[in-house]
Amino acid sequence: MTALGVLALVVGVLLIVIEAHAPTYGALGVVGTVFAGTGAWLLFTSGGVGLELALPVTLGTAAVGLGAVAVTGRKVLTARREPVRTGAQSLVGSEALVRSWDGEQGQVEMDGGLWRARMAFGYNEIPSAGESVVVEGVRGLTLSVRRREPWELPC
Repeated sequence: MTALGVLALVVGVLLIVIEAHAPTYGALGVVGTVFAGTGAWLLFTSGGVGLELALPVTLGTAAVGLGAVAVTGRKVLTARREPVRTGAQSLVGSEALVRSWDGEQGQVEMDGGLWRARMAFGYNEIPSAGESVVVEGVRGLTLSVRRREPWELPC
């Protein structure tokens, strides 16, 4: 019985560790908590300690594990609703400064870097050098931009 308790405890801890590194949305964390609680129960009852100690330890393990899974799950769901803050999509809506423009494309400066730029679909007015533009999209290393509207505040 002791070997089975140790095995259940180890499997439970491994499942919790895997949950921390794999997107299972709490499924492995719940199963791991159940295994860890079962392992603790088997270890205490097989050791002859009795229910006086086995029940509080098992319930405590289950409560702490399920609470951690619940808190972590809530944080994950909250983070999924947040806007993108990194990567190419975080550039959309940002302001850039036109350095040069020739024909259909030009070069803009944004956050200290120079980018190739094209006018966004539906915008035909060519910006002049030194004018502010707003990024509408990103495709590869080329930004789709539009002229800043008069009602938009500069960043």
